Amino acid sequence: MNQEISRIALAWFKREEWDDIRRICPDLHDTYDEWLVSVQKTIDELGSLNADLVKVVLTASELRKWQRATGRKVDGRVRSHLAAKRAGQANTEQT
Repeated sequence: MNQEISRIALAWFKREEWDDIRRICPDLHDTYDEWLVSVQKTIDELGSLNADLVKVVLTASELRKWQRATGRKVDGRVRSHLAAKRAGQANTEQT
């Protein structure tokens, strides 16, 4: 049996940008360390799936740019969409 491997994109952030990211995304955890613990739990839970997990770094600059362009808030759904879109582009560039 051939099982297809899914690709799951995870929005990832750099510690040094956390304060800026939090200003743009107030729904995130208060600290980078709290966020990191939470996302690690998610990674552990997804580990049982037959999936290729891809960490996609989203920068404060690109989130601000998206927010200005759309006039919308940057929430979890938006971050997931941006990460998936970027992961898809990377996949297309590799083939």
